[in-house]
Amino acid sequence: MRIDRAALSRFAALRLRAGGAATALQAGDRRSPFRGRGLEFADFRPYDPGDDLRLVDWNVYFRLGVALVRQFTEERSLSVRICLDTSESMAFGTPRKADHGAQLAATLAMIGLRHRDPVTLACFGAGTNPVSARAVNLDGLPELLHMLERTEPGGRGDAIAQLITQLGDRRCDRLVVISDLLFDEQTTDAILRRSAAACSRPIVLHVLGEDELAPNLDDIEKVVDAETGDELAVSDGPAAQAAYAAALTRWLSAIEERCRGLGIQYIRADAREAAGSLVQDELYRGQVVEHIAGGAR
Repeated sequence: MRIDRAALSRFAALRLRAGGAATALQAGDRRSPFRGRGLEFADFRPYDPGDDLRLVDWNVYFRLGVALVRQFTEERSLSVRICLDTSESMAFGTPRKADHGAQLAATLAMIGLRHRDPVTLACFGAGTNPVSARAVNLDGLPELLHMLERTEPGGRGDAIAQLITQLGDRRCDRLVVISDLLFDEQTTDAILRRSAAACSRPIVLHVLGEDELAPNLDDIEKVVDAETGDELAVSDGPAAQAAYAAALTRWLSAIEERCRGLGIQYIRADAREAAGSLVQDELYRGQVVEHIAGGAR
């Protein structure tokens, strides 16, 4: 897949917005539910032998004769997972949906790593063995980019089984699934349900190409599903365009409604527009990313 590496530097002033408390083991600058060393006071607890005496509140001890240890809110990093669909249907479009999705994945990975949020980037849905890579800071970004550039969409694998393997058993703080969702209804629903189980506020970037949004149905007698091989008979002309537009609207509305019911943030990603525009506009408005200064971009 193709990555425009030069475009990644445009987003240095953005960071991933935390949907909740950070739970990664790596130290960072996000609020976490853990108690330990930090800058923000959280609570007291009784002194245990071996505790750092510098954490004892001596004022309380001299007044009440009770040794209490100050606890602070630990600052951690966000654990981030980005799952990119590389099934056969992602190979279509101009530009290809796979390249658009890969650029989005690379951009979000760079934004996370720049602010020390460890990122796992995984591919799923292809007929080959799924691949993944992990990085904990910007030094690891080249490995993630190399993985994307070495990977090509194609074939039809067990998308849900691959996704389950890539997600593992642990929940993450931020999960982004990038896909055209051109699976059968049962598989699509299973992907959405598994994503909802893996993160408290997952995000689906629904990649849509010109072939889906504005196909030319003039003189078309049949359409072949790239992943199943099924042939669908269609009529041509304005009537076909109108029928297709109505069916597309119903399909998109159904997916968006299902995402809403599962607590998934749904964002459409038009492959005809630059990935950077989506990040700066839709993802910024959707509070997926934020400016590091907390103000305008």
